[in-house]
Amino acid sequence: TSTNNAPGDLDFGAGSTALGVEWHSAADFLADGLKMSASWSTDNGAAKGATARLENSWGVGATYVTSAGDTTLTIGGGYGSGDIVTSGTAATSDKAGANVGVSAVTGDLTVGVGYGDGDTFVANDATASTNRQVDGSVLKAGIKYVTGDITLALGMSAGEGKDGNFGTAGTTDDSTDSTSASVTYAVASGVSAVLGYTTVDENDEGSSATTGGSAWYVGATMSF
Repeated sequence: TSTNNAPGDLDFGAGSTALGVEWHSAADFLADGLKMSASWSTDNGAAKGATARLENSWGVGATYVTSAGDTTLTIGGGYGSGDIVTSGTAATSDKAGANVGVSAVTGDLTVGVGYGDGDTFVANDATASTNRQVDGSVLKAGIKYVTGDITLALGMSAGEGKDGNFGTAGTTDDSTDSTSASVTYAVASGVSAVLGYTTVDENDEGSSATTGGSAWYVGATMSF
């Protein structure tokens, strides 16, 4: 059992409830290649109790697509924030975060990098005796290359977090680092063979966790 709360995705600081509204602009909004979005959500109707929950949230974001020579660049970023309540009272921690990412496509080569930083929470449940706040960050990067019928892909993720009781900043690091690679071969029209490998290394409260490891996969995908 691990209490490792290091984030693994860029949007860990974002959140929403069941009731909300979204707005998405058309392409080329205000400038060529620019698109923007915004969202807002409110009380999810859950009973107020000792378990912390997200009550209201909002978020904004944008993507911008441009070209530099033979390379197409996509730049994206956003910010989200939410209110946490417990027993009907606002908690002394919040859920908020910002992220930014860049992808570049040149011919058959695609490269992407993303970074997120912010705060989230872990609600009191069967495995957590108290509500926890988490201050974290995560870096993700990947590369894909297509040559003939073969697609090569490599990706990595490095997340860090410090968790503590609401209102108390954590002092020791949790971390989750992973590396994945795959080879996909187009055997025939609509049929591809896949070979993949992933390795994960985790640290919980500054010590090596028992939840890491490695795995491999071989299979096929078919589309009709």
